[in-house]
Amino acid sequence: MIEQIPESLSERRLDMVPNFPDRQEPVGFMLRLVKALHTYGVPTYELERLVTTVAEQLGYGLQIIAVPTSITMTFMQEDEEEKPRTYVIRSNSGEVNVDKLRRTMEVAEKVIEGGLTTQQGANELTEIAKSQPVHNNFWMIFCFSLVSASIARIFNGGWQEVLTASVIGLLVGFLVNLGGPRSETVSNLMPALCAFFASIISFACNQWLGLHSTYIPIVAGIIILVPGMMLTIAMAELATQNLVSGTARLLGAGMIFIQMTFGVAIGSQLANYLFPLTERIELVALPNWTLWVALVATSWSFMVLFQSRWKELPWIIVATLSAYFISRWGVQQMGPATGAFIGALSVGLFANLAHRIRKVSTAAIMMPGFIILVPGSIGFKSLTALLEHDIIGGLETAFNMVIIGISLVTGLLISSIATLPKVNLVKASVNDHKDNEEVV
Repeated sequence: MIEQIPESLSERRLDMVPNFPDRQEPVGFMLRLVKALHTYGVPTYELERLVTTVAEQLGYGLQIIAVPTSITMTFMQEDEEEKPRTYVIRSNSGEVNVDKLRRTMEVAEKVIEGGLTTQQGANELTEIAKSQPVHNNFWMIFCFSLVSASIARIFNGGWQEVLTASVIGLLVGFLVNLGGPRSETVSNLMPALCAFFASIISFACNQWLGLHSTYIPIVAGIIILVPGMMLTIAMAELATQNLVSGTARLLGAGMIFIQMTFGVAIGSQLANYLFPLTERIELVALPNWTLWVALVATSWSFMVLFQSRWKELPWIIVATLSAYFISRWGVQQMGPATGAFIGALSVGLFANLAHRIRKVSTAAIMMPGFIILVPGSIGFKSLTALLEHDIIGGLETAFNMVIIGISLVTGLLISSIATLPKVNLVKASVNDHKDNEEVV
């Protein structure tokens, strides 16, 4: 039989690649480990550090270059007869899956500590990849709608904006979870398609319900697709001298912003023709208690969307509330940049503290906390202003986005000085192992 090659080579399993190292070999395990970490959304600077530590523990020298679309690894051994071997893996950097990422990190630690052989570790990685998600598509789609409604309230929208955003979020959830995975072309165009339909729905609801702002439902409805987190990670990679990966990720985030802006522009023009704008109604502010409900609902939605477990929900709620209120206090007292810095620092320190106390995955806490902080909606607003020929306003907004992004990265990196939990645990186990060898 002729081997059926998947539509996307980046999704091709390494076991299906001819002449690739077998999973029983240490090199085969490390190649599978790095692809798993890359797929589950680990930033380049953490990925390279962890995999290099694993290679040293297994007796290999390693040079690795990871970018969002590929990984290059060269393995070296002390044996002079063994020449360096270089492998290139085509793999797209995926969205964060907290549960699979946590389990993958545990496999790496067990291999380092001697609890698993490299073959057993590779088999564990396959089981993790094939395992069912913690939360199914039904809950994912529902949480797209719920988080959109909650973000509309956080953006100070009225009940009309909240209702409209929930409808947009529901449609986006259907498209992303049911339409995108079936076609790579549709998946690549998803930001533009979702922005287009969000504009149509927002203008239509304005015709029927009367909105104070058509902009709030559009941004809230597609907030999950806004690459604010990608932008922040890109700047963190640039700050840690991972220039190629950071630049590639930065351009990728820029292309998503451009797609969304194009979708909103075309959708708004068509919607304005079908549903001409009426006079905007006066905003009727929702009660203060609804903000607390929105923040808790956002936390629960992030738990589902990032595939975290129920036991991590209380920590996620605390991180989300801390990020919002601490950053808002900082903005009021010292300005947006300082507010973003303090918010990022508090989230990073809390994530490290939670890991030390209860071994909670740092990604489970940091991702929701940073989503509240990242300047993705600001970047989207900047491109929208430029599209409307407001050059000065668009450039000013873009500059503010960059400053806030730098503040977030600075807070993140300073908080990581306290500890990078998973990596430090790996380093500690390596040092312990070396000390034992010296004693023996």
